[in-house]
Amino acid sequence: MVVVGSVAGWYFDRRADRRANPASIKQMGILLACGMLVGEGLIGVLIASLVAFSGQDFPLSLVSDSFADHEAVGIGTVAFAVIILLMYRWGFRLRK
Repeated sequence: MVVVGSVAGWYFDRRADRRANPASIKQMGILLACGMLVGEGLIGVLIASLVAFSGQDFPLSLVSDSFADHEAVGIGTVAFAVIILLMYRWGFRLRK
């Protein structure tokens, strides 16, 4: 998430220079990057709590190990990219 947040912040900074109100767009990039980092931290604490209190290594597993090793990686990557694109478009429309 650190890399993704950095890239998102850089992209917003680059696009901000071509807009009428660059400070507003740069602030949106900073907020997006910080939100990604905080969200990752909160999810990490939540999952660590579940592992600690349940006594299981994978308390949230819903599928077999073979699916999690192969198909799930591709599905997760595509889903992540689509969600980031949709969030960017939504945030950019709010600033117009």
